[in-house]
Amino acid sequence: MPNFLLVRSLDHLLLGVSWSGLTVTETRPDGMPVLEATGAGARLVVSFPPQHVAEETSPTGQSAQTTLPTASDTPVPVWQGMLSGPSRIAFALPPGTTLVPTVDGILQAMSQGRPIAADTAVELPWRMVFAVQDHQGGQDIASDHPVLPLTVAGVSGLWRARLRSVQREPGTPVQDASLALHAVDPATAKSPDPGFPVPLGQVSRDRLAGKATPAQPARASRLELSALGGTLTATGRWDTFQWEHDAVLGRDVRVRTETSGVLYPLGHRARYVEFSERVFDPTAGHAAVLRSTFVLTVTEPVRPPPAGPVARAFPFGDVEITTLVYRGLIGNGWQNFTTAGQTHLGVYFKPTFADGPRTVEFPVRCAAPQGDVRFSMPLLFVADTTKPGFASLTNPDLAEHLARVLPPQSVPLPGIPIDLVRSGAPRDGDVHEIHGITVGGTLHATGYRPVLTGLDVRLPALRALLGKNEPYRAEFTPEYLNQGASHDRLLKLNPPVAIDFVGQSDRSGGLVAPRFSADAVSRDLGPVNSAAQPAPGTDAIDPARLFPPEATVLGFALIDLVSDLKKPPTVTSALAPGRPPGARMAWNDVRLKASGPFRPTGESTLDLTVTASADGTDTHCKVTDFALVLPTPSAPLLKVQFAAMTFTQKSGGPPSIALEDVELEFLGELQLLQELGEAVDLSDLAPQIDVNPDELVASYSLPLPSVTAGAFVMTNLEASTEIAVPFDGRPVSVTFGFASRDNPFTLTVLMFGGGGYLEVELDHRGLQRLEAALEFGAMLAVDFVVARGEVHAFGGIRFELADGEVTLTGYLRIGGCVEVLGLVSVSVELCISLAYQSATKALVGRATLVIEVDFTLCSASVELDSGTWVLAGGSSADRAVRALSDTDEGLARWRAYQAAFAPL
Repeated sequence: MPNFLLVRSLDHLLLGVSWSGLTVTETRPDGMPVLEATGAGARLVVSFPPQHVAEETSPTGQSAQTTLPTASDTPVPVWQGMLSGPSRIAFALPPGTTLVPTVDGILQAMSQGRPIAADTAVELPWRMVFAVQDHQGGQDIASDHPVLPLTVAGVSGLWRARLRSVQREPGTPVQDASLALHAVDPATAKSPDPGFPVPLGQVSRDRLAGKATPAQPARASRLELSALGGTLTATGRWDTFQWEHDAVLGRDVRVRTETSGVLYPLGHRARYVEFSERVFDPTAGHAAVLRSTFVLTVTEPVRPPPAGPVARAFPFGDVEITTLVYRGLIGNGWQNFTTAGQTHLGVYFKPTFADGPRTVEFPVRCAAPQGDVRFSMPLLFVADTTKPGFASLTNPDLAEHLARVLPPQSVPLPGIPIDLVRSGAPRDGDVHEIHGITVGGTLHATGYRPVLTGLDVRLPALRALLGKNEPYRAEFTPEYLNQGASHDRLLKLNPPVAIDFVGQSDRSGGLVAPRFSADAVSRDLGPVNSAAQPAPGTDAIDPARLFPPEATVLGFALIDLVSDLKKPPTVTSALAPGRPPGARMAWNDVRLKASGPFRPTGESTLDLTVTASADGTDTHCKVTDFALVLPTPSAPLLKVQFAAMTFTQKSGGPPSIALEDVELEFLGELQLLQELGEAVDLSDLAPQIDVNPDELVASYSLPLPSVTAGAFVMTNLEASTEIAVPFDGRPVSVTFGFASRDNPFTLTVLMFGGGGYLEVELDHRGLQRLEAALEFGAMLAVDFVVARGEVHAFGGIRFELADGEVTLTGYLRIGGCVEVLGLVSVSVELCISLAYQSATKALVGRATLVIEVDFTLCSASVELDSGTWVLAGGSSADRAVRALSDTDEGLARWRAYQAAFAPL
């Protein structure tokens, strides 16, 4: 604290003074003592009032945050300010220097002394305390100030002390008159801002205090101190930070700081400039206010890729930020970071535009073999802060912290084919259709580097084959990142993707319906299940780890039929610039083993190829050398043997199925049909193919010649076979029949005749349908010229087994007619039917009588229908039907008919 206060109002001199190491040598006649520096430790310490005012700064066009009322009730805008603390300069007085404790004497002693850097503390700007030293080792510091007031025409100028460099050797010119400033009180520099923004904020002061050291001081070309404030023109230029400051009489005129750093996570170098300048702003009533602007400039537009696993995690070449300058940012957005118990000020911030506000989206161009990939994303500016024990750009704790502050960003893309591997030996599975990337960052030996922590991948193969067009979330597998192109599984799908052809096997070759869950994407095989890999020490895949029971071939579970499986079905995409994506599914030379009714007759194999492109889809599926023993090998009824069954479909054409060397053999209870079955050679017949949305049916029909043996005549005999290949997951079924319900065979013996048909349907579950019908009867006709007539009686029975339900139907049809002289004819037809239904356990019947009388001039007919009645069994609903039949109109007419003949 000063011992004395010097005040001279004429030129506004105001100083605090204290000294040490001086001895009183004499007293002047006016009573003032004369002090002399008798040793080397004499000092004179001069204290100055506050030299700087920290004034509020604001963006251009922004009104004042504070207003004061006036007598006219018109508020006045006010920009706030805060005074700095006092400053001091300690002068070393050479031995023999005399000091008279008057204003003039003390000012003369100051001129003879040399400032002591260690005891000098100038707070200019606010909360930034500097020591002053010479810039070059051979120079000293001097205070250049007037001893007496400078008065011209009765006006005295403001007293001020200007510090400057002088040559130690008298008469030698000064090489560099600038002063060196180094910070002496870092704790003061860390002081919080005064509640409003100032040109040199807390973060910049802390950074300046760390950079301005005795070894690398800032430079001041002008430093003047006065009672009304200091005047400063100073610059500081370091590798990561720059500072420029102009202040006049304690008030800032121009302040500029520039901080270098990188943009996380891309790692491009950039610099951040905070610039404040005093202007006469019309929007502020033409007041001289401080306006600040904040500008971010990218100084490294293009960054080449690194080598190693980090390059694999970001599969692009040069990465360019295409817009380099960003103005109109919000200032004072610096964020602190604490590590190892120490808080570091102003380590990073997120660039944000003041209008909105809105986060800056940096436009990025990434070079790729198929063409540039462009997107925009927010970035963090990370300062090149280097302090003892902490370097922001190499600190792993900070890198982990930044990953939480700016989580990996999902960036949408318009479905761009991207080569994710960039291998010298490319494969079809290297290029994928990308609809979004999630960009994160990691700390690398070359600085911050971007990585793709996720991708939104659409698999054109699944779109073409299954109609699935949604994007799937994926990420690079750790094995690929570590091993590179030598590892086959490129992507991990999360969640897994269901590749399911069950219920739509027409898309997978008709005969086979694969289903498996894909949790990875292979470069060679497409979507795969990573759990279904060859066991250690073998090259075979366990089908049970790949396929569920619902996946089938010919309706049989794949896990039961597949043997010695080397690889799963491959589903790959083919992407080419300028062309629609193509797809290919292949599963060839798959060996099949016996299981249930499926019995190989040789080395049975499955081959499947589906190719989809802009020109259409070609499908080929073939199963060779097998037989179906139906319903089960332990209880066989029918054996159908195939040399091959082939499903094909060409672009734009209908699907077809081809059967090679088909042989049928009836077994067990159907051996009685074997001789007729042997007569049916299907190998030379071309099937009739019927296709509908549910199944494809190959039908074989072989008409047999009529058989005549004396009075026996059998006609309209036809053997048929149908092989149905469903597309909805049902098993393949075989139907064998003699004649049909629509076209039964006929058998006549003299006046007796009949006919019928037989149809049998089987699959690996057993007998699914058995339908048989036989009809018999007789007809007798006479003609006596004047009169003729006929009578007939027919009966029949039909048996039907379908879906476990049995229906047995029998009927009797009796009738006749007579005609006299062609004038009168009478006909009567009675039909009675009985049916047993196993589903309802009911025996139901129905009777219909038709009588027709035809005269020459008129005719009439009566039809009597009993309706359906339940003879036995059935439900209450069936009995209700029977009760209703009592009121049937046909029954009422029948009773009326009976009543008419009752007297007879």
